[in-house]
Amino acid sequence: MIQRIAIIDLGSNTTRLVVYEYEPGYRFHLTDEVREVVRLREGMGNGMVLRAAAVNRATQAMRMFASFCRSQDVDDVIMTATSAVRDAQNGASFLARIRAETGWEPRLLSGEQEGYYGALGAVNATGLREGYVIDLGGGSAQIVEIRGGLPGRAVSLPLGALRLSDLFLGFEESKPSAVTRLNHFLQEHLEPIEWFRTRPGDRLVALGGTVRNLARIEQASLGFPLDMVNGYELAAGSVQEMAGRFWHMSQKERGKLSGLDPDRADIIQSGALAYAALLAHSGFASITISQQGLREGIFYERFLAGQPHPVFANLREFSVLNLARNFEYNVVHGEHVTALSLRLFDQLQAAHGLDPIYRELLWAAGILHDIGYHIDYYYHHHHSAYIIGSSGLPGYTPREVGFVAL
Repeated sequence: MIQRIAIIDLGSNTTRLVVYEYEPGYRFHLTDEVREVVRLREGMGNGMVLRAAAVNRATQAMRMFASFCRSQDVDDVIMTATSAVRDAQNGASFLARIRAETGWEPRLLSGEQEGYYGALGAVNATGLREGYVIDLGGGSAQIVEIRGGLPGRAVSLPLGALRLSDLFLGFEESKPSAVTRLNHFLQEHLEPIEWFRTRPGDRLVALGGTVRNLARIEQASLGFPLDMVNGYELAAGSVQEMAGRFWHMSQKERGKLSGLDPDRADIIQSGALAYAALLAHSGFASITISQQGLREGIFYERFLAGQPHPVFANLREFSVLNLARNFEYNVVHGEHVTALSLRLFDQLQAAHGLDPIYRELLWAAGILHDIGYHIDYYYHHHHSAYIIGSSGLPGYTPREVGFVAL
C-alpha cells in the first residue's frame, strides 16, 4: 500500500520539509522538498535566548509547511527540532507555540539522536561500513562512529557554522585575531575526542549544507561535468585551502563564488575552518559527501521498520531496483537483457581484463537501460541516461553513476 509522509527538520540555520511516497521496504521516492532560511540561532549569543525575529521567521515557515502538508494529503507528519531549540532557554515555549499553530507534536532531538539519524541517512547514501560520520549544521556538529555499517558512539559539539560566525567571526571579512580565537575554540572541543582518529580501512563521510557547498565550490572550479555531490570525495588539502582563503574575503566577494549558495555567503568561512580542524584532528586525507542526512535517516527508520536495523543490506542493489521500480521497468525484459550482457562480459573476460566492479556497473545499466520509456519511446535511451544521471544512485560514486548512465 502506497503511503505519504512529510518530515520537517527545523535547524539552526535552515528548515526543510520533505515529502516521500513509499511502499514499505519495496520502493520510495521524494515527491517534494521545501526549504526556508530561518536563522533560528541568529542573535542567541551566550544568553541562549531565541530572539523574537527568529521565532517569528520560524513560526511563519511552520505555518506555511502546515498548509503545504494539508494540500499534499500526507498520511503522517514528523517534525523535529535540533540544536538551536535544544540550547535555548525559551525553547519549550517556542515549541508550544509551534504546537498551537500547527497541531503537530514536535520532537526535540538530543545531540545523540540528531547524530544517529544523520548517520543513518549518510550510511544509506554512501554505503559506509567502517569510519565516521560528521553532521555539521548551523548550531552543532555531531560525530558518529560507524562499525559494521551501524552507528555507534557519538558526540555533539557546539561547532555549527552559524554559531561560530555569531560568536567569533561575524559575517563580513574577519580579523586574524578572531580566526585565532575560533581555531583555539575548535581545538579545545576536539582534543578530548581521542576516539575520533583514522585507522586503516576507515572512511570519513560528512553531510549538511556547509560541506555540500564546499564540494560544489571545488566542482565549479574544476569544471566537474556532473551536477552531483553524493559520493564525491573532497580532499583535505582543498578544504584547508578554502578555509584559509574565505575568511579574508568580504561577504559580497564570497557571494560571487561559483558553486556557493548565496544565502551561505556569510557563514561558509566558519564552516570551512571547522572542517579544516576536524580533518586535522582526525587525520583523514579526504571527506566523502553524503547528500542525505537527518530527514532521510528518520524516513529510513519508517521505511525499513520490519528490519533489525534501518540500514540497507545491499545498498547499491536496492538503489538500482528502487529507481527501476519507480519508473515501472519491464522486469522480464530488463533481467533478460542484463543476463545476456553479463554472459558476454564473463565470456570475454580474457580479452577485456576489466575488474569485477565493471560487471556490477553493467548489471545496473542492464536493469535501468529502458526506464526512459516512461517519458517517451522515441530517444528513450537518451531519457534513460538523463534519468539515471539526474536521480543519482546512493552507494555509487558520481563517476560510477556516469558509467551506468552512458
